[in-house]
Amino acid sequence: MSEETARVRIRTLVSAGPDERPLEPRHMTSPAEAERQRAAASAVIAPALEDLAPLLPEPARADPVARAGAALDAFPAVFAARPVRDNAGGSGFNDSLWLWILARLLGPALIVESGTHKGHSAWLFRRACPQAEIHSFDVSWDRLRHREPDVRYHREDWSGAAPRGDPARPSLVFLDDHISHARRIREAHARGHRLLLLDDDFPAHQLFATGGPPLPTLSMILDPTLEDGREIAWTRNGKAYAFTFRRAEAEAARALIAGHLSLPDLAPATRQPPGSGLALVKLVD
Repeated sequence: MSEETARVRIRTLVSAGPDERPLEPRHMTSPAEAERQRAAASAVIAPALEDLAPLLPEPARADPVARAGAALDAFPAVFAARPVRDNAGGSGFNDSLWLWILARLLGPALIVESGTHKGHSAWLFRRACPQAEIHSFDVSWDRLRHREPDVRYHREDWSGAAPRGDPARPSLVFLDDHISHARRIREAHARGHRLLLLDDDFPAHQLFATGGPPLPTLSMILDPTLEDGREIAWTRNGKAYAFTFRRAEAEAARALIAGHLSLPDLAPATRQPPGSGLALVKLVD
């Protein structure tokens, strides 16, 4: 051991509690540095919320930066208490922080998610919005690890059974199911929903970032340089993929979009693993 390494005091942490859940893999515990990390995240979040304001319903526009600051303060303790410790393939620290802040800001009466996965996001939405009606859809429960007692779980595609949106009852739809964003935008609009959170929104040149991109993604729908019939090919983990872009499909979805914003990745500020490409979309009435 070098002299420099010897100056760092290291001790092994053991799990507490009967379920032997692992402790946080990365977390600042000294108060001053934790506050500096919070300030770094806030410096990224605050200007994004100002850009988001036109997409938010009127009540949510009231002092969003200050309200987000309060949500940011509460988040570490909430995230540390999560029942799904390993949410590989789902929302990690940074995406969970965005979900938490937006849900707290919006305070929707109805939350519909497509893509239950292990159950983490439904649990987080319940903590953010204790009074909301929450529905979680997935065609398979093979990976489901946690069920909230008052969340309604559906083992089917959301398009056939999702509750309808109502202007008098604000709703938020979270789509993390790797199904075409163009299709989901059309379905959400037809069911009366106007505010969507889309996951895995990667542009055409970054499709290798996820194992099953929701093609076409929002970024591809909005990309004017993608011509009809373009063949887009990539490789990931030893597999070759190809997709044919159809302009008509993209234009049909684009016509339903009133506004959108890609949420900035918080990884440079938090040094947690990068997020998975979240975007907030407002649909036309």
